[in-house]
Amino acid sequence: MDVVEIDAASNNGVDEIRDLREKIKYPPALTKYKVYIIDEVHMLSTGAFNALLKTLEEPPAYMVFILATTEPQKIPATILSRCQRFDFGRLTEAEITGRLREAVDKAQVEADDGALITIAEAAEGGMRDAFSLLDLCMGAGERITEDSVRRARGAADRETLREMCLCIQRHDGAAGMRLVDKVMREGWDVQVFLKDLGARLRKLAAALLCGPDTELHKTGDAGAKALCEEASGFSVGRLLRLIDLMMKAEGDTRWAASPRSVLEVAVLSACETPAGADAKALAERLGEMERTLNALKAGGIPIPAPTSAPASGIAAQPETPPPRPKPKPKENDIWKNAKKALKKEHPNVFALIDTLPFAGFRDGTYCVTAPKNGSMFQLLGRQEIVPLVTEALRNAGEPDPKFSILAENSAESREWEKFTENNVEMLAEAVGRENLIVIDKSNIKP
Repeated sequence: MDVVEIDAASNNGVDEIRDLREKIKYPPALTKYKVYIIDEVHMLSTGAFNALLKTLEEPPAYMVFILATTEPQKIPATILSRCQRFDFGRLTEAEITGRLREAVDKAQVEADDGALITIAEAAEGGMRDAFSLLDLCMGAGERITEDSVRRARGAADRETLREMCLCIQRHDGAAGMRLVDKVMREGWDVQVFLKDLGARLRKLAAALLCGPDTELHKTGDAGAKALCEEASGFSVGRLLRLIDLMMKAEGDTRWAASPRSVLEVAVLSACETPAGADAKALAERLGEMERTLNALKAGGIPIPAPTSAPASGIAAQPETPPPRPKPKPKENDIWKNAKKALKKEHPNVFALIDTLPFAGFRDGTYCVTAPKNGSMFQLLGRQEIVPLVTEALRNAGEPDPKFSILAENSAESREWEKFTENNVEMLAEAVGRENLIVIDKSNIKP
């Protein structure tokens, strides 16, 4: 009666803490101390923490509070600073097995060592989970064996797990499907089977990386040696992919309508060699090739060295020809694109040029003609107009453009007309004069 446990998840208000403060005024009846255990204390509200703070600062001499939580970061610093903190980690399988042995001996229940080890492995470091599974097995009222523990968990036996790992190692999908059928016929839990298979693959990865002399296996010397021999048939990259595959499949079984299909897909995917071109698939295939070569070398089979290889270790790539420069657009297209740009960016300049005939292109110069005494000629000759047109021509594709305004009936204008006439004659000779019809000589572009 001097030890009181409070569930803070359901009693997290200020009123419950006030009631507690009223009760602690009374000293213990039988023991030296009165103990209050507040479980999941991080669930208390802010007001409840504030109400508890004064009691923690000045508790009676006979009062002891034990605040239990799995999320200490949620407790206010004012509370943490007034407490002694004890962090409890997970227990090893040897410690759990020893504690289970003490429990069954006191309860006068017969239990095999293998059964207690299986319970300790399933508990994953939690003593409470181990005792819960032990109570479940003791409820049958018979000797606790490894088989009875597996039946209580709905788990497969070690030999089936070992055979499944061998099927995956040999890429034997047919044998893997037969083992999946065995799992379903025996009534084993698919999610538990995937969890145990992932745990065994993790042990194989630890054996492959760390060897037999390590605590990561959590097995005896004989078991560690057997794991190392089995792990030699895998590469590290493949084991990592398999562990990730089993974890995803275990999560999928919680929502799948057909857990068997999830298990079959996971097993077949594990047996298949990835054929993708991504980095993970390539790394796994290279790891498998390296493991095979090492096995051949260990067996005394010489492996010829490559005849030539680049110093960087990367296969030499054939030299690719430099990219061809893009052909320059035709002058007429350049002029049209330049006018489009001017229409968008400088509509006033475009309005001036659009009304004048394009005199043509020669020696990098784009020319338009305008009456010498007209306002158009004067406006286009202004210093700020020519750079705008030149920039538009450069953006349209002319490397070094020049722009000029020719006066109508001038010597330069007549020279351009003569240049155009010569082009017409050349075109007539090329295609035949009978096939050439000049509609408007003034609009012919050279």
